Amino acid sequence: MLSAIILAPPDADPMAGRAQDAIIRSLAALVGAAVADVVRDACIAGAPDAQLAAIADHAGCALVEDADARTRVEKALHVARGDRVFLLAAGYAPMSGFIDEMSDWSLSASPPAVVLRAEPDSLARRIFPALAPSVGVIALKRDVLAVAGDNPAALARKLGARTLHTRARRVV
Repeated sequence: MLSAIILAPPDADPMAGRAQDAIIRSLAALVGAAVADVVRDACIAGAPDAQLAAIADHAGCALVEDADARTRVEKALHVARGDRVFLLAAGYAPMSGFIDEMSDWSLSASPPAVVLRAEPDSLARRIFPALAPSVGVIALKRDVLAVAGDNPAALARKLGARTLHTRARRVV
């Protein structure tokens, strides 16, 4: 089972003003995965001034706050209960097929890191889906701690992650 870590958008991101809504929608999208025993626990990783404590309390998940994005991820990894983690950018939700694909992935004794990409939003990205942005990474916790990244795209590159068939849709 996976420990989900929802990454709040950085302050420079235009979506940062809607961070709370983005986090709520991403967490809500993971409920089905929790029911199917794919996700076991969740953690929100955000800035201290993002007012995320109420969301974490209502959702029953952990909250990690730090001004530095990389430190937030590291702290969230230490809070995660599972040895396999799913880091997901707030504002995205895995599309149908995610639960089945993760169930197959988790059966592997030493699964490779995988990246969840956004669904193609342009003709170029439909023709070349690998150009779609990386919005989630699923890997062993120890591997993510070893490469110390603070966003899904950088982590996917460092881990040599393969792309999932399932995509993520923007929910905000």
